[in-house]
Amino acid sequence: MGGRVGVLFLSALLMCSVLAGCFGDKDSEQEKLIDLVVHYDATNGTIQQSFLGGSQISFTGVTFSFDFARTTSDYGLVTFSLDPGDGRSPITIDASESANIDVEYQIHGMYAVVLEATDINDNTENQTVMLRVEHSIEWSEANSADPDVMEINTTPGNEDSNPKQIVVESTVENPSIQNIPGSPVTVTWELTDPDSNSKGTKTEQIVDGDERTWNFDLNFPEQGLHELIVTIDQGQDRININHLVDILYEQEESSPNPYQSSDETEEEVSESE
Repeated sequence: MGGRVGVLFLSALLMCSVLAGCFGDKDSEQEKLIDLVVHYDATNGTIQQSFLGGSQISFTGVTFSFDFARTTSDYGLVTFSLDPGDGRSPITIDASESANIDVEYQIHGMYAVVLEATDINDNTENQTVMLRVEHSIEWSEANSADPDVMEINTTPGNEDSNPKQIVVESTVENPSIQNIPGSPVTVTWELTDPDSNSKGTKTEQIVDGDERTWNFDLNFPEQGLHELIVTIDQGQDRININHLVDILYEQEESSPNPYQSSDETEEEVSESE
């Protein structure tokens, strides 16, 4: 009899443990007080920069927009914020005045952006979005007998990312002058790293009125100032130079999350059917 009572007691104890576990799971799976819904059309962009004769003539950073308008809370929302992920202070706005945050980047890199909402009881909810910012540089120099050196800064705007590649497309022209016969020129391109080590080079002879292009990719460049150098090795003619340099990253950004109205959603469903 005593053995039977012991078995029943043990069974009851196990049942209580199971029920306690179930109740505990329900407690741990409480519904979030804030439903953070943020829409954004893009998660990658390219900085555009142009130089003419060694002087910068234009620069356009990359701006990303985040829409918190459809975020809701069991209590009143107080603020929306965005941490740019590059060392700058978070951007915080009053939720009663606006639901949109724009952030601009002027330095290439991969950025882990933290989006957050806070309610009147200091409850918070956040999410992280990965952004990819690349850099494209156009460099033009005309009628040059001693070409300038183009500097390429591969240092990102944060410490946790490194460029995947420098892509160089450089064209040198030996222009003709009307009614004046010209001579060939021999030029050498060279890309050096921050320690002045040569990472790639090419030499070409360019006849009068012709042009040559050097295409070169440097994978996983070091951080720091690289230099793109064009040297006239032989010939008296002046040359025109056009560099197009891209600093690229692995495509590891988050997917965009654009807002879609109910009409647009219904159209997509009907098309898929």
